[in-house]
Amino acid sequence: MTFRVRRPRWLTALVGVTLAFVSAGVPAAAETNAEAPPTECGGGWCREALPQDPLPLGISAMTMVGGRDVWAVGTGRFGVPLTLRWDGMSWQSVPAPDANVDLFGMAGWSRNDVWAVGFEGSPGSETRSFTQHWNGREWKVVPSPNPADFHNDLRAVAAAGPNDVWAVGGTVDRKAGNRPLLLHWDGQEWSVVPTPLSDVPGTFQTVYARSPHDVWVGGLADGPVALHWDGRTWQRTDVPEQDPMSTIAMGADLDGRPLLAVSRVVGKYQHRTHLWHWTGSEWRKLSVPAVDGRNLTLTMMAGNPTGRVWLAGKSGFSGVVLEWDGREWTRNALAGGGQGAVHGLAVSPGGREVWAGGSFRVGGGLRGMIFARR
Repeated sequence: MTFRVRRPRWLTALVGVTLAFVSAGVPAAAETNAEAPPTECGGGWCREALPQDPLPLGISAMTMVGGRDVWAVGTGRFGVPLTLRWDGMSWQSVPAPDANVDLFGMAGWSRNDVWAVGFEGSPGSETRSFTQHWNGREWKVVPSPNPADFHNDLRAVAAAGPNDVWAVGGTVDRKAGNRPLLLHWDGQEWSVVPTPLSDVPGTFQTVYARSPHDVWVGGLADGPVALHWDGRTWQRTDVPEQDPMSTIAMGADLDGRPLLAVSRVVGKYQHRTHLWHWTGSEWRKLSVPAVDGRNLTLTMMAGNPTGRVWLAGKSGFSGVVLEWDGREWTRNALAGGGQGAVHGLAVSPGGREVWAGGSFRVGGGLRGMIFARR
Protein backbone atom coordinates (compact mmCIF):
# COMPACT_ATOMS: atom_id res chain seq x y z
CA MET A 1 0.00 0.00 0.00
CA THR A 2 1.22 3.52 -0.81
CA PHE A 3 0.73 6.46 1.53
CA ARG A 4 1.24 10.04 0.36
CA VAL A 5 1.81 12.89 2.72
CA ARG A 6 1.91 16.43 1.39
CA ARG A 7 4.93 18.54 2.18
CA PRO A 8 4.49 21.19 4.88
CA ARG A 9 5.17 24.74 3.66
CA TRP A 10 8.36 24.99 5.70
CA LEU A 11 9.92 21.79 4.33
CA THR A 12 12.16 22.41 1.32
CA ALA A 13 13.84 20.03 -1.04
CA LEU A 14 16.27 17.45 0.23
CA VAL A 15 19.63 17.52 -1.47
CA GLY A 16 22.96 15.72 -1.46
CA VAL A 17 24.12 12.25 -0.51
CA THR A 18 27.31 10.41 0.24
CA LEU A 19 26.99 8.02 -2.69
CA ALA A 20 30.07 8.01 -4.92
CA PHE A 21 29.32 7.74 -8.66
CA VAL A 22 32.03 6.31 -10.89
CA SER A 23 32.62 5.24 -14.46
CA ALA A 24 31.09 2.00 -15.70
CA GLY A 25 32.95 -1.18 -16.46
CA VAL A 26 33.69 -4.11 -14.16
CA PRO A 27 35.32 -7.37 -15.27
CA ALA A 28 33.04 -10.32 -15.76
CA ALA A 29 31.84 -12.10 -12.63
CA ALA A 30 31.46 -15.81 -12.05
CA GLU A 31 28.54 -17.39 -13.88
CA THR A 32 25.79 -18.73 -11.61
CA ASN A 33 22.29 -20.03 -12.07
CA ALA A 34 19.63 -17.48 -11.19
CA GLU A 35 16.12 -18.19 -9.97
CA ALA A 36 13.18 -17.64 -12.31
CA PRO A 37 12.19 -13.95 -12.41
CA PRO A 38 9.76 -13.33 -9.52
CA THR A 39 6.51 -11.54 -10.27
CA GLU A 40 5.84 -9.82 -6.94
CA CYS A 41 5.47 -6.08 -7.44
CA GLY A 42 3.89 -3.34 -5.38
CA GLY A 43 4.05 0.42 -5.65
CA GLY A 44 6.41 0.06 -8.60
CA TRP A 45 8.84 -2.12 -6.60
CA CYS A 46 9.53 -5.57 -8.11
CA ARG A 47 11.51 -8.44 -6.68
CA GLU A 48 14.71 -9.24 -8.59
CA ALA A 49 15.94 -12.68 -9.69
CA LEU A 50 19.14 -13.52 -7.78
CA PRO A 51 21.77 -16.25 -8.26
CA GLN A 52 21.03 -19.30 -6.11
CA ASP A 53 24.56 -20.58 -5.54
CA PRO A 54 24.97 -19.84 -2.73
CA LEU A 55 21.33 -19.44 -1.74
CA PRO A 56 20.94 -15.84 -0.45
CA LEU A 57 19.77 -15.70 3.17
CA GLY A 58 20.20 -11.97 3.70
CA ILE A 59 21.36 -8.74 2.08
CA SER A 60 23.15 -6.46 4.55
CA ALA A 61 24.55 -3.59 2.42
CA MET A 62 24.48 -2.14 -1.10
CA THR A 63 26.21 0.58 -3.09
CA MET A 64 26.00 2.07 -6.60
CA VAL A 65 29.12 2.49 -8.75
CA GLY A 66 28.78 4.46 -11.97
CA GLY A 67 25.40 4.74 -13.55
CA ARG A 68 24.92 1.02 -14.05
CA ASP A 69 26.74 -1.33 -11.66
CA VAL A 70 25.33 -2.08 -8.21
CA TRP A 71 27.05 -4.14 -5.52
CA ALA A 72 25.38 -6.04 -2.69
CA VAL A 73 26.82 -8.10 0.15
CA GLY A 74 25.20 -10.41 2.65
CA THR A 75 25.07 -14.01 3.79
CA GLY A 76 24.41 -17.20 1.85
CA ARG A 77 23.44 -20.69 2.96
CA PHE A 78 25.72 -22.27 5.59
CA GLY A 79 27.04 -18.79 6.48
CA VAL A 80 28.94 -18.34 3.22
CA PRO A 81 29.71 -14.65 2.50
CA LEU A 82 27.57 -13.37 -0.36
CA THR A 83 28.82 -10.83 -2.93
CA LEU A 84 26.52 -9.90 -5.82
CA ARG A 85 26.85 -7.47 -8.73
CA TRP A 86 24.19 -5.99 -11.04
CA ASP A 87 25.81 -5.27 -14.41
CA GLY A 88 22.84 -3.55 -16.01
CA MET A 89 21.32 -6.79 -17.23
CA SER A 90 21.29 -9.30 -14.36
CA TRP A 91 22.59 -10.08 -10.89
CA GLN A 92 25.72 -12.23 -10.77
CA SER A 93 27.60 -13.87 -7.92
CA VAL A 94 31.20 -12.64 -7.63
CA PRO A 95 33.85 -14.79 -5.90
CA ALA A 96 34.92 -13.31 -2.56
CA PRO A 97 37.76 -14.21 -0.16
CA ASP A 98 37.18 -17.52 1.58
CA ALA A 99 36.75 -16.34 5.17
CA ASN A 100 34.38 -16.73 8.11
CA VAL A 101 33.05 -13.18 7.85
CA ASP A 102 29.90 -11.11 8.17
CA LEU A 103 29.74 -8.01 5.97
CA PHE A 104 27.67 -4.97 6.98
CA GLY A 105 28.89 -1.95 5.00
CA MET A 106 29.82 -1.02 1.41
CA ALA A 107 31.14 2.06 -0.38
CA GLY A 108 32.53 2.63 -3.87
CA TRP A 109 34.75 5.40 -5.22
CA SER A 110 35.51 4.05 -8.71
CA ARG A 111 35.06 0.86 -10.70
CA ASN A 112 38.45 -0.27 -9.41
CA ASP A 113 37.91 0.93 -5.87
CA VAL A 114 35.07 -0.60 -3.81
CA TRP A 115 35.15 -1.51 -0.11
CA ALA A 116 33.15 -3.95 2.02
CA VAL A 117 33.55 -4.11 5.81
CA GLY A 118 32.36 -6.25 8.72
CA PHE A 119 33.94 -8.70 11.13
CA GLU A 120 35.66 -12.07 11.01
CA GLY A 121 34.82 -14.80 13.51
CA SER A 122 31.64 -15.92 15.23
CA PRO A 123 29.32 -13.73 17.35
CA GLY A 124 29.79 -14.49 21.03
CA SER A 125 33.45 -15.41 20.54
CA GLU A 126 36.53 -13.40 19.66
CA THR A 127 36.04 -11.43 16.46
CA ARG A 128 38.30 -9.25 14.32
CA SER A 129 37.54 -6.26 12.13
CA PHE A 130 37.43 -7.18 8.45
CA THR A 131 37.85 -5.18 5.24
CA GLN A 132 37.97 -6.37 1.67
CA HIS A 133 38.71 -4.33 -1.45
CA TRP A 134 37.63 -4.70 -5.09
CA ASN A 135 40.45 -3.62 -7.45
CA GLY A 136 38.53 -4.09 -10.69
CA ARG A 137 39.50 -7.74 -11.05
CA GLU A 138 38.99 -9.44 -7.70
CA TRP A 139 38.19 -8.95 -4.02
CA LYS A 140 41.22 -8.98 -1.72
CA VAL A 141 41.42 -8.95 2.07
CA VAL A 142 43.11 -5.83 3.48
CA PRO A 143 44.45 -6.05 7.06
CA SER A 144 42.72 -3.77 9.58
CA PRO A 145 43.42 -2.91 13.25
CA ASN A 146 41.87 -4.73 16.20
CA PRO A 147 42.38 -2.58 19.30
CA ALA A 148 40.25 -4.73 21.65
CA ASP A 149 41.19 -8.18 22.97
CA PHE A 150 37.74 -9.75 22.51
CA HIS A 151 35.41 -8.22 19.92
CA ASN A 152 36.12 -5.85 17.00
CA ASP A 153 33.60 -5.16 14.25
CA LEU A 154 32.86 -2.63 11.50
CA ARG A 155 29.31 -1.62 10.58
CA ALA A 156 29.63 1.04 7.86
CA VAL A 157 32.13 2.59 5.45
CA ALA A 158 32.22 5.79 3.36
CA ALA A 159 34.72 7.10 0.82
CA ALA A 160 35.70 10.77 0.60
CA GLY A 161 38.38 9.87 -1.96
CA PRO A 162 40.50 6.93 -3.12
CA ASN A 163 42.97 7.52 -0.29
CA ASP A 164 40.44 8.89 2.17
CA VAL A 165 38.07 6.17 3.42
CA TRP A 166 36.36 5.99 6.82
CA ALA A 167 35.00 2.86 8.53
CA VAL A 168 33.07 2.73 11.82
CA GLY A 169 31.94 0.11 14.32
CA GLY A 170 32.65 -0.93 17.86
CA THR A 171 34.84 -3.00 20.15
CA VAL A 172 34.47 -4.99 23.37
CA ASP A 173 37.53 -5.31 25.57
CA ARG A 174 37.63 -7.62 28.59
CA LYS A 175 38.88 -4.77 30.79
CA ALA A 176 37.67 -1.54 29.15
CA GLY A 177 34.25 -2.80 28.02
CA ASN A 178 32.56 -1.58 24.82
CA ARG A 179 33.94 1.39 22.91
CA PRO A 180 33.24 3.06 19.54
CA LEU A 181 35.70 2.31 16.74
CA LEU A 182 36.77 4.66 13.92
CA LEU A 183 39.27 3.59 11.23
CA HIS A 184 40.80 5.59 8.37
CA TRP A 185 42.36 4.39 5.10
CA ASP A 186 45.10 6.67 3.72
CA GLY A 187 45.87 4.69 0.59
CA GLN A 188 48.46 2.53 2.33
CA GLU A 189 46.91 1.15 5.50
CA TRP A 190 44.01 1.32 7.96
CA SER A 191 44.65 3.07 11.27
CA VAL A 192 42.63 3.72 14.44
CA VAL A 193 41.53 7.36 14.77
CA PRO A 194 40.90 8.83 18.25
CA THR A 195 37.64 10.75 18.73
CA PRO A 196 35.89 12.57 21.60
CA LEU A 197 34.09 9.25 22.27
CA SER A 198 37.15 6.98 22.30
CA ASP A 199 36.90 6.45 26.06
CA VAL A 200 33.10 6.50 26.31
CA PRO A 201 31.00 3.29 26.32
CA GLY A 202 29.13 3.07 23.03
CA THR A 203 29.31 2.18 19.35
CA PHE A 204 29.36 3.86 15.93
CA GLN A 205 26.75 2.70 13.41
CA THR A 206 26.89 5.05 10.42
CA VAL A 207 29.32 7.28 8.51
CA TYR A 208 28.53 9.93 5.89
CA ALA A 209 31.34 11.47 3.79
CA ARG A 210 30.14 14.68 2.14
CA SER A 211 33.69 15.78 1.21
CA PRO A 212 37.24 15.25 2.50
CA HIS A 213 36.66 18.14 4.93
CA ASP A 214 33.07 17.31 5.85
CA VAL A 215 32.51 13.83 7.31
CA TRP A 216 29.85 12.79 9.82
CA VAL A 217 29.73 9.74 12.10
CA GLY A 218 26.61 8.66 13.97
CA GLY A 219 26.68 6.56 17.10
CA LEU A 220 25.05 5.61 20.37
CA ALA A 221 26.76 6.42 23.66
CA ASP A 222 24.85 7.86 26.62
CA GLY A 223 22.37 8.87 23.89
CA PRO A 224 22.44 9.39 20.12
CA VAL A 225 25.45 11.45 19.11
CA ALA A 226 27.03 12.70 15.90
CA LEU A 227 30.68 13.55 15.32
CA HIS A 228 31.82 16.00 12.64
CA TRP A 229 35.20 16.05 10.87
CA ASP A 230 36.20 19.44 9.41
CA GLY A 231 39.48 18.20 7.96
CA ARG A 232 41.43 18.87 11.16
CA THR A 233 39.53 17.69 14.23
CA TRP A 234 36.49 15.69 15.31
CA GLN A 235 33.78 17.60 17.19
CA ARG A 236 30.93 16.04 19.19
CA THR A 237 27.30 17.15 18.66
CA ASP A 238 24.63 15.51 20.80
CA VAL A 239 21.16 14.73 19.49
CA PRO A 240 18.69 15.90 22.19
CA GLU A 241 16.57 12.75 22.34
CA GLN A 242 14.96 12.12 25.71
CA ASP A 243 14.66 8.33 25.38
CA PRO A 244 17.27 5.60 24.74
CA MET A 245 17.69 4.81 21.05
CA SER A 246 18.64 1.53 19.39
CA THR A 247 19.68 2.66 15.88
CA ILE A 248 21.03 5.76 14.14
CA ALA A 249 21.35 6.45 10.40
CA MET A 250 22.77 9.22 8.20
CA GLY A 251 23.35 9.68 4.47
CA ALA A 252 21.35 12.58 2.98
CA ASP A 253 20.85 16.34 3.31
CA LEU A 254 18.04 18.79 3.99
CA ASP A 255 18.75 22.25 2.55
CA GLY A 256 22.37 21.26 2.11
CA ARG A 257 22.76 20.08 5.70
CA PRO A 258 22.77 16.55 7.13
CA LEU A 259 19.67 14.54 7.97
CA LEU A 260 19.69 11.98 10.77
CA ALA A 261 17.25 9.23 11.78
CA VAL A 262 17.08 7.54 15.19
CA SER A 263 14.82 4.64 16.17
CA ARG A 264 13.88 2.98 19.45
CA VAL A 265 11.84 0.08 20.80
CA VAL A 266 8.66 1.20 22.60
CA GLY A 267 7.03 -2.19 23.20
CA LYS A 268 6.77 -5.72 21.87
CA TYR A 269 7.04 -5.45 18.08
CA GLN A 270 6.63 -1.68 18.37
CA HIS A 271 9.17 0.91 17.24
CA ARG A 272 9.29 4.67 16.75
CA THR A 273 11.57 6.79 14.57
CA HIS A 274 12.44 10.50 14.70
CA LEU A 275 14.14 12.59 12.03
CA TRP A 276 16.62 15.32 12.95
CA HIS A 277 18.12 18.12 10.84
CA TRP A 278 21.47 19.85 11.36
CA THR A 279 20.93 23.62 11.28
CA GLY A 280 24.61 24.48 11.29
CA SER A 281 24.85 24.76 15.06
CA GLU A 282 22.46 22.16 16.51
CA TRP A 283 20.20 19.23 15.73
CA ARG A 284 16.54 20.21 15.31
CA LYS A 285 13.72 17.66 15.33
CA LEU A 286 11.55 17.49 12.20
CA SER A 287 7.81 16.84 12.16
CA VAL A 288 7.12 14.36 9.35
CA PRO A 289 3.62 12.79 9.31
CA ALA A 290 4.87 9.79 7.30
CA VAL A 291 7.23 8.97 10.16
CA ASP A 292 5.92 10.44 13.41
CA GLY A 293 3.92 8.07 15.62
CA ARG A 294 4.15 5.12 13.21
CA ASN A 295 5.44 1.65 13.99
CA LEU A 296 8.62 2.25 12.04
CA THR A 297 12.36 1.57 12.21
CA LEU A 298 14.54 3.39 9.66
CA THR A 299 18.14 2.21 9.50
CA MET A 300 19.18 3.12 5.94
CA MET A 301 19.35 6.45 4.12
CA ALA A 302 20.37 7.37 0.57
CA GLY A 303 19.79 10.13 -1.94
CA ASN A 304 20.95 11.71 -5.19
CA PRO A 305 22.10 15.13 -6.46
CA THR A 306 18.57 16.11 -7.58
CA GLY A 307 17.43 16.33 -3.96
CA ARG A 308 15.45 13.10 -3.72
CA VAL A 309 15.92 10.98 -0.60
CA TRP A 310 15.12 7.40 0.35
CA LEU A 311 14.81 6.00 3.88
CA ALA A 312 14.41 2.28 4.52
CA GLY A 313 13.95 -0.28 7.28
CA LYS A 314 10.79 -1.96 8.47
CA SER A 315 7.23 -1.00 9.35
CA GLY A 316 5.72 -3.52 11.73
CA PHE A 317 6.80 -6.83 10.19
CA SER A 318 7.28 -5.60 6.61
CA GLY A 319 10.21 -4.10 4.76
CA VAL A 320 9.49 -0.48 3.89
CA VAL A 321 10.95 2.32 1.76
CA LEU A 322 10.07 6.01 2.19
CA GLU A 323 10.82 8.45 -0.63
CA TRP A 324 10.99 12.24 -0.69
CA ASP A 325 10.61 13.60 -4.24
CA GLY A 326 10.98 17.26 -3.30
CA ARG A 327 7.24 17.75 -2.73
CA GLU A 328 5.85 14.84 -0.74
CA TRP A 329 6.74 11.64 1.10
CA THR A 330 5.67 8.27 -0.33
CA ARG A 331 5.75 5.14 1.84
CA ASN A 332 5.84 1.67 0.21
CA ALA A 333 5.78 -1.78 1.82
CA LEU A 334 7.71 -4.26 -0.33
CA ALA A 335 5.14 -6.73 -1.66
CA GLY A 336 6.02 -10.42 -1.69
CA GLY A 337 8.85 -10.01 0.79
CA GLY A 338 7.14 -11.63 3.75
CA GLN A 339 8.18 -10.57 7.23
CA GLY A 340 11.50 -8.79 7.18
CA ALA A 341 13.45 -5.55 6.86
CA VAL A 342 15.51 -3.57 4.37
CA HIS A 343 19.23 -3.31 5.20
CA GLY A 344 20.69 -1.89 1.98
CA LEU A 345 19.88 0.87 -0.53
CA ALA A 346 21.43 1.89 -3.85
CA VAL A 347 20.29 4.75 -6.09
CA SER A 348 21.19 5.65 -9.69
CA PRO A 349 22.49 9.22 -10.28
CA GLY A 350 19.19 10.43 -11.69
CA GLY A 351 17.07 8.47 -9.23
CA ARG A 352 15.24 6.56 -11.97
CA GLU A 353 16.47 3.24 -10.58
CA VAL A 354 16.48 2.35 -6.89
CA TRP A 355 17.38 -0.96 -5.25
CA ALA A 356 16.46 -2.12 -1.76
CA GLY A 357 17.87 -5.33 -0.28
CA GLY A 358 17.27 -7.14 2.98
CA SER A 359 16.26 -10.30 4.81
CA PHE A 360 12.73 -11.71 4.66
CA ARG A 361 11.05 -14.73 6.19
CA VAL A 362 9.43 -16.97 3.58
CA GLY A 363 8.04 -20.45 4.25
CA GLY A 364 9.60 -20.63 7.70
CA GLY A 365 13.11 -19.67 6.55
CA LEU A 366 15.08 -16.52 5.78
CA ARG A 367 15.74 -15.37 2.23
CA GLY A 368 17.87 -12.55 0.97
CA MET A 369 15.91 -10.45 -1.51
CA ILE A 370 16.50 -7.38 -3.62
CA PHE A 371 13.66 -5.20 -4.91
CA ALA A 372 14.05 -2.65 -7.69
CA ARG A 373 12.00 0.27 -8.90
CA ARG A 374 12.68 1.37 -12.45
